[in-house]
Amino acid sequence: MRKRIFFNSEKGKMRSFYIKDNVCTPYKLILNRINNYLMANDMVPTTNQSEADVVIIGTCGAFKSLEDEAVGFIEAARTGMKSGAELVVFGCLPGINMKRIRPFSPNRVIPSFNWTDVKALIEDPAVPLKDIPEATGFRGKEDHRLYDPGKQFILLQTGCSSDCPFCPHKLGIGNLKSVPPESIFYQIRNLEKKVHTICLAGNDTGSYGTDIGTTYPELLKKIIGEFDFQIHLSQINADWVHVYRDELWPLLMDKKVREFQVLIQSTSNRVLALMDRKPVVTGLKPYFKKLRVSRRDLILRTDLIIGYPTATEQEDLSSVEFVAEIFDEVAVHGFERVKHARIEKMGLPFYSAAQIDERVEKVMGYLRRFPHILAHRGGQVIRTLEAIEKPKNELRKRLNAGFTCKDRGQDAE
Repeated sequence: MRKRIFFNSEKGKMRSFYIKDNVCTPYKLILNRINNYLMANDMVPTTNQSEADVVIIGTCGAFKSLEDEAVGFIEAARTGMKSGAELVVFGCLPGINMKRIRPFSPNRVIPSFNWTDVKALIEDPAVPLKDIPEATGFRGKEDHRLYDPGKQFILLQTGCSSDCPFCPHKLGIGNLKSVPPESIFYQIRNLEKKVHTICLAGNDTGSYGTDIGTTYPELLKKIIGEFDFQIHLSQINADWVHVYRDELWPLLMDKKVREFQVLIQSTSNRVLALMDRKPVVTGLKPYFKKLRVSRRDLILRTDLIIGYPTATEQEDLSSVEFVAEIFDEVAVHGFERVKHARIEKMGLPFYSAAQIDERVEKVMGYLRRFPHILAHRGGQVIRTLEAIEKPKNELRKRLNAGFTCKDRGQDAE
């Protein structure tokens, strides 16, 4: 490991820092808070990596494409840094695949689940990290898929309450850590009259509060009751929708709620069992259909995993048909192997990458038959997703104009 540099060697000159990342929404918010922490302690941000005293690279390891991009950022940082500068690798990649980081000899490695270790970047800080408010936005316009200063993000939690055998995310983000309700309401109150939309963000938002004695519906009910923002609900595992279905229903009927993202992954009970998920998705179909009819203006979003070990083509097709009946947006993820994930020890046969790609292409071809569905492949480098948000405006217009379940070929009763 290289020697850690804590101060600029040029006497009287404040240290500068540079941040580059490809992390997801929760950690973009955290990186903005880190940015504010460094600035509050007299460090100066720079857009020129070669001038920075500290270079922070935020890394994602959730998908191969994002891991490769993150490693490219680290390599560029190491080769482009000035002599004596400190390289800090932050994010999920350290917990998922540290082997790809070691060759670059970073001065510090800060995993996502220990992100508060960044406080050590400042010796004797005048403003401690705990006094820096949660960030509700990203560091710059380029971090947004579609920039809208009237939309802000409220970080509810980090980490995950599940332990899916295939998933690299848990290796990177760690266990559930809920943000205290008082902090959440402080953030939202500070946004009043400044924004029109808040997105309740996190890695596993449906699990919110189960580690601190409260629940997701309790929080949402209070937010809806006190504030007049439009609200986007994101990253909710179908298991939690099933648990809270009765409590969530009246909240989903409130017009303030504009988007509802439910991660179903598959409709096959057999496949869901292999994912360590509850066999609840098909049982939720009447709930979703009723929601589709009752809230025509509500955008429903979901994710699918195609080519999961032992999943048949018919099981994958059934999942896609289910989605086509219910949802407005779907991210289609081809299964990716993570060699140190628990699934590698389960004795399951794996499909080849070529077989999975072929299935995903078939799925995308099927979904293209439904122009009202915004379908895209998941796991891409984020800049390839720039157009994902924009078509939602047209989608919402069509829904508001009278688009119904019957238009989707459903029995709307």
